[in-house]
Amino acid sequence: MAATLNYFMLPHDEVALFRILAPHGITVYPELIPPGYKAPAADEGLAGKLDLEAYYLAVERMGPVVVHPVKRGPDKGMLVIEEIPSPVLHYERSVKNGKGELVSGRIWGELDITDDPNSRKGKPLTLRKIFEDVQHFFHKSWRRSDPKGFWVGPAAAMAWKREGLVLREVGHHGDAYGVWR
Repeated sequence: MAATLNYFMLPHDEVALFRILAPHGITVYPELIPPGYKAPAADEGLAGKLDLEAYYLAVERMGPVVVHPVKRGPDKGMLVIEEIPSPVLHYERSVKNGKGELVSGRIWGELDITDDPNSRKGKPLTLRKIFEDVQHFFHKSWRRSDPKGFWVGPAAAMAWKREGLVLREVGHHGDAYGVWR
């Protein structure tokens, strides 16, 4: 089963998250990779430059990022990452929708399974350690949502309290959330 962290975060919270990721040597890939793409390092300066809704956070020192080309459709020729054999976490950003509501994001990663049928070790432990560092960072300095199930960044919680920012679960008719205490 995949490990998932659901959250609401504003750009200031995203910079803080990338500050936590920077020491781990993580690189950032878009979901659809153009051939010849050179992945930038994840640091607080990169957080403000992200413009897509989802990325892969790769730990390339733990193994190669396995990609294959898209063979049909409008994205033909682009490369996509295979999540199971690659040491990656899928990062969906929390962004505002057309109504000005903050839509939830998540970090998702398969930490137990690899594509090698003879291996019982799973993914590198470093990937699990990075995921646990992010989880600890959320637990230490972020707030919980009401009803529970999401983490709310400090800037998002302050905007919810002072400006009435609506925190909306991703989906067609996602539920509205608040901040606990």
